[in-house]
Amino acid sequence: MRWILLGMGMLFSVAAINGIRAQVPDTKNVSAINIEAMSNAQLEAYLQQAQLSGLSEEELVAKGRERGLSDAQIERLRERITQLQGNKKATAVSYESRKPVSFVKPAAPQNNVSQPQIFGADFFSNTNLTFEPNMRLATPGNYVLGVDDELVLDIYGFSEKTSKLKLNTEGQVRIPNIGPVNLSGLTIEEAKIKLKQRLLPLYPGLATGKTSLQLSLGQIRTIRVILIGEIRTPGTYSLSSLSTIANALYLSGGPSHNGSFRKISLIRAGKKLVQFDLYDFLLRGDLSSNLMLKEEDIIKVEPYAIRVTIDGAVKKPGIYECTEGECLQDLIHIYAGGLSDNANKQRISIRRIGDSTRHLLDVPYEQLKIEKLKSSDVITIGHILEQYDNRVKVGGAVYFPGNYSLEKNPELRSLLANALLKENAFRGRALLYRLNEKGENTIIPVNLLDAISKAVNLPLVKEDSLHVFAKAELEEAATVSITGEVNKPGQYAFHKGMQVEDLVLLGGGLNDRAASKSLEVLRRIRKDTAMSDTAVYNMIFKLDIPDSLRLNKDLSSIQLEPYDVVNVKNLPRNKQAGTVTIRGELLFPGTYPLNTKQDRVSDLVKRAGGVLNTGFPEGAFLLRNTFGTGSGEELKKMKKSLVYNQLSDSTTEEKLVRRLDSSKQLVAFQLSRALENPRSGEDILLEDGDILEIPKQLSTVSVFGSVQFEKKVLYQQGLSARAMIREAGGFQDNAKRNGVYVLYPNGRVATAHKSFLLFRAYPRLSPGAEVYVPEKKKRKGLSAGELMGISSSIVGLSGLIFGILNLSK
Repeated sequence: MRWILLGMGMLFSVAAINGIRAQVPDTKNVSAINIEAMSNAQLEAYLQQAQLSGLSEEELVAKGRERGLSDAQIERLRERITQLQGNKKATAVSYESRKPVSFVKPAAPQNNVSQPQIFGADFFSNTNLTFEPNMRLATPGNYVLGVDDELVLDIYGFSEKTSKLKLNTEGQVRIPNIGPVNLSGLTIEEAKIKLKQRLLPLYPGLATGKTSLQLSLGQIRTIRVILIGEIRTPGTYSLSSLSTIANALYLSGGPSHNGSFRKISLIRAGKKLVQFDLYDFLLRGDLSSNLMLKEEDIIKVEPYAIRVTIDGAVKKPGIYECTEGECLQDLIHIYAGGLSDNANKQRISIRRIGDSTRHLLDVPYEQLKIEKLKSSDVITIGHILEQYDNRVKVGGAVYFPGNYSLEKNPELRSLLANALLKENAFRGRALLYRLNEKGENTIIPVNLLDAISKAVNLPLVKEDSLHVFAKAELEEAATVSITGEVNKPGQYAFHKGMQVEDLVLLGGGLNDRAASKSLEVLRRIRKDTAMSDTAVYNMIFKLDIPDSLRLNKDLSSIQLEPYDVVNVKNLPRNKQAGTVTIRGELLFPGTYPLNTKQDRVSDLVKRAGGVLNTGFPEGAFLLRNTFGTGSGEELKKMKKSLVYNQLSDSTTEEKLVRRLDSSKQLVAFQLSRALENPRSGEDILLEDGDILEIPKQLSTVSVFGSVQFEKKVLYQQGLSARAMIREAGGFQDNAKRNGVYVLYPNGRVATAHKSFLLFRAYPRLSPGAEVYVPEKKKRKGLSAGELMGISSSIVGLSGLIFGILNLSK
């Protein structure tokens, strides 16, 4: 609102009119001014001259109304000034974070010799540490400006303006309407005072406090510093102007192996300004000597003077750099963190390099302040012995095993009283381990009953160790077993007082097939002390148990003993008879459960609704499991073993094994006869897993094998296998004519055979029959070795014959 009121009064201010006559129209008659025709530059000029007039807001408004400023002009002026100030805010300079100076930390030179690191070296080798200057740091008041520094000048209050000013190569900034101002070498506070003085003609409010000035550091310049001496990577580095000695050291990789961490000098303009001690920061967090760097500063790392090693029972063993005059106490308590809890103060030694030999010093703890350190000293703090001078031990079947003091337990009786024997402890004998004069373990057997009853008083010595055995350790783990018709048959741990019903419960209870009557308990004869063999090893007990397994004290039960075996029999009639499947041309094909052991094929067809008119009973076939359930796998293994042992022909062996591996085999029978004569020999008894299939009416016959053309033809009454072969073009040259056979749809097989007068008779065909003509086996020729062997035999036999003939002459 202040700017709007100023705008209302500026048009009639005499001082404003006289001061800006060359830029704005005559304002003696303000009612004649066209607010719309005024430019933004003219409005800016009016605002500036109104500020210079020194009149208050009320005086400016009163003068405007005296000179005839209408309400409409006041309203329009308010809108123009509001719009002008909005544009200024939109174009105000936004805050921008300082950008860090990018650099790549040089790789430290590789050292082929593996050497332990001195304390402080990991400060420079830690890859997780980024020791860069804080770019979000508030502008330090003592920061000295230089070339390329950027300043943010913010004028606010009665006047509003933000500018970015950058120092040129001459160290100057240029301000509009002011000209160049030299700021190089000044601190931020000094530059702020100088700019305020130079800006007073433009902003008189700076003198009265109505306008304020703020100066901050924007983007910062880079400086070049030189690192020399015992540094890992000496050279010239470009850093941000906010960098310190520690920043430069981190970037260079830190002191070299021979470099000092305590004597790091900052040289400026040829003079040593400060000596930086890294240990002040690492040990005490003191960064007072970590000064900010300037252009052309030199950092020099001196060689170390005293470096010592401390190990053993201290909290921070390692290699440390010490200064002249420091003693052993300083090293232990300041650098190494003090002695550890298990330190032996009587075992403090120093290995020191003398003029021509090494020397070993034993230092009493009271003289730590006196003993001064020398370079290459190796200090060792010993540990206390891992021994007790008054310890006795007890373990095993006691409630409180562990270590006890000899003073409180001078004899075995008191040790047992404190350790408290468990109920299952074996009291008849325990083992006491004792060290003899040679430090060897010896065993002293003790009777705990005598010790408890005070019949024996056995004194203890240090490091005695008593072991008490539990009774279970001295016995075989007893078990009982349950087999038969229970849900979880198996072996279970034996417990005294266990009854048969308890073991049935552990076995998951009786299953549906279990007979609760006539259970058997097999008991091993364990207590027979006769030293002779016998044919009887078990006793068998029979008993009945209630189906509910409910505890009934009126019913007697058998108490189990270790290694008893309980067998639960099955109910004879509670059996699953199995299922059979019938497929094909039937009214109700599907899978049917067997009803009795005497179920036959005719019964199954009847249950399935009978054969449909489209069915072909003569071609029905039955598939049955190759091996029965139960021991089928074992039987298959035995038959395979027989095949492997008896057959030398690998092809025949492979065929037989493949046949044994098949799950089903074809059973040849005639369903039509079974249906005509139920309960006859053709009416086969069914077995679990049987599959009976009744095909549709068949009208073709087929021929396969060694014929000229394998084919199918329509069946004709009286068709024979020979006629079928002629229909297929006859035999091939490699056909085995005497091996022709016919496979009928029901699984039956008929072969060609010689009949009267040595003529070969071929079987008659039926619908669906298949004629097979096998090939002759190819004869294997004799190898060269076999021919040579036969020739040699013939020659040898000939020689033998000639010899016999000569002898007979």
